[in-house]
Amino acid sequence: MMRLACPRHGCSRRLYLRSTRVSQLPSLQAQSARSLWTVHSETGIVSWKKEPRFQTIIGLEIHCQLDIPTKLFSSYPTSNNTTTSTAKPNSLVHPFDVAVPGFLPHASQEAVQAAILTAAALQCQINTTSRFERKHYHYADLPFGYQVTQQRWPIAQNGSITIMAPHTKKKNKKQQQQSSSQQIEVGIDRIQLEQDTGKTTTSLTRNHNNGSWSTRSLVDFNRAGAALVEIVMNPDIRSSQQAVRTVETMRQLLQHIGTCDGKMEEGSLRVDLNVSIQPIDTTFVPNLQNRVEVKNLNSLRQVQQAAEYEAMRQAMLVTESTMVTFQETRTFHVKSGQTVLIRSKEGDEDYRFMPEPDLPPIVLDETVLGGHNSVLDYLAEYLPELPDAARERLAQEYQLDEYTAHVIAGDPPAIRIFDQAVVTAQTALLPDDNSSSSREIAQTVAKFLCNDLFALIRDEEDRRRAYEGAVADNIGEYSNITGPQLGEIVVLLLNGTISTTMAKKLLALLYQEELGQSPLGVAKRHGLQLISDHQTLERLCHETLEQNPEQLEQYRRGGKHVAKMKKFLVGKAMSHSRGNAHPERLHEALEAVLEEVAPGVQ
Repeated sequence: MMRLACPRHGCSRRLYLRSTRVSQLPSLQAQSARSLWTVHSETGIVSWKKEPRFQTIIGLEIHCQLDIPTKLFSSYPTSNNTTTSTAKPNSLVHPFDVAVPGFLPHASQEAVQAAILTAAALQCQINTTSRFERKHYHYADLPFGYQVTQQRWPIAQNGSITIMAPHTKKKNKKQQQQSSSQQIEVGIDRIQLEQDTGKTTTSLTRNHNNGSWSTRSLVDFNRAGAALVEIVMNPDIRSSQQAVRTVETMRQLLQHIGTCDGKMEEGSLRVDLNVSIQPIDTTFVPNLQNRVEVKNLNSLRQVQQAAEYEAMRQAMLVTESTMVTFQETRTFHVKSGQTVLIRSKEGDEDYRFMPEPDLPPIVLDETVLGGHNSVLDYLAEYLPELPDAARERLAQEYQLDEYTAHVIAGDPPAIRIFDQAVVTAQTALLPDDNSSSSREIAQTVAKFLCNDLFALIRDEEDRRRAYEGAVADNIGEYSNITGPQLGEIVVLLLNGTISTTMAKKLLALLYQEELGQSPLGVAKRHGLQLISDHQTLERLCHETLEQNPEQLEQYRRGGKHVAKMKKFLVGKAMSHSRGNAHPERLHEALEAVLEEVAPGVQ
């Protein structure tokens, strides 16, 4: 039986094995299994009795279901489509998807285009010609007995992705140094198009006659044939935390460019871990130990737990058995937190790869690229600004702090709202170029976007999730406020028409009740305007003094009561205006009125 302590970032995980579960570690005696092993979540160092022994080596294979309307080789819709997400099992199955004879495949143009965008976002070399082939293996949810993929002739290869350290609002010098050291570059070996399998669900059923239990498996082929891109990474990752950040960065990037919704809990994005270890005092040598593949992880927590358990399991196996690890395929058992053997790992010869005879090569010509002459022309039109580039631009052009730029850059609709709002405000407030005022406008827009507007969106998403189960990843996508509307609110705030409190109320009204209306018009209808006219404010101050004669008399006495009574009268005047008086101009008007009715008081 295994118990994993619940760690925080950067702490160690401890593994305790009792004699009842030593079957997971062949040839280990009970007393050895009780030995304390630790693996550091951030460094991946596996230690025995605090003595560093092994370094964890991790490679990832990420399977991403493309967010396109149809399957890869048939015209039927995919189950992740909005209109078919609640479809009954086996109701979205074209005869080709289940290997009915007489039906031939036809590659989806949308799938190829989505794969190109994914490859470009990962800085890959895109091959103008790629080929499909058959990868043979037998499983219940694979009716063909083979999977159509691109193992040897992929659509893209030789890319990379930069994995940043976790972002926090404020960083001291030590945290900045740690962030720099925690940044890693992960190489991309290849990106290949392939068809997805069906989904097998296994359950236990009980025979009511004799009380015995039996296993029952059901297969749903709705997912069979859906278009995937498999992203195969180099073994550049050294810890479970790095693996988690890599998966999360990849998930956000795919959502950013719109090629995959990234919903791991629904199987849209699944992770295979390739884990091996090597002695801590050895220079890294690829394939020094046989790698173990852990299949189909569908949450970040599973990625971390599986990586750490597998590193410790291999360390104990090598140490106690003085042998290398077996090359095998395993699955992760969520309840026990252990990896479980599925089969010995196949090699290329076991899969019997052969060219797909029913599909021609994919040639990236004008037909595939939707009329564009080259891949570069296609990317220029359809590839959005990537998060790293957006983050750098927001920080340099608008002097936003690192955290704020990171928050906005991670949400493509939010980038669009921010840029539109800044342009709207600058056009109204800055007829001439003024870098100082421009920075103030950008920072004001960022503050209202990241704090107030995002809060409104999250509140609505919480309600929607409670009723519909919907989850918003890019929250800017669900905003009821447009960029120009947000920009107009900032204009009203900075030109003194409304106060900060009024701006927050106005934003909420526009989001919840006055959809699509002009901010200025809504402000007028709801009385959300500052009173700035000097004569009006003086009249307001006179009325306040008439309503508070005792305080006025105390003010006239001078001395220590002057400051206290002045503060009191300002508060009463502001209350009399229902909070609509311009604070600075109200002070000026009250000073003038008091000098008029009580001259020379100090």
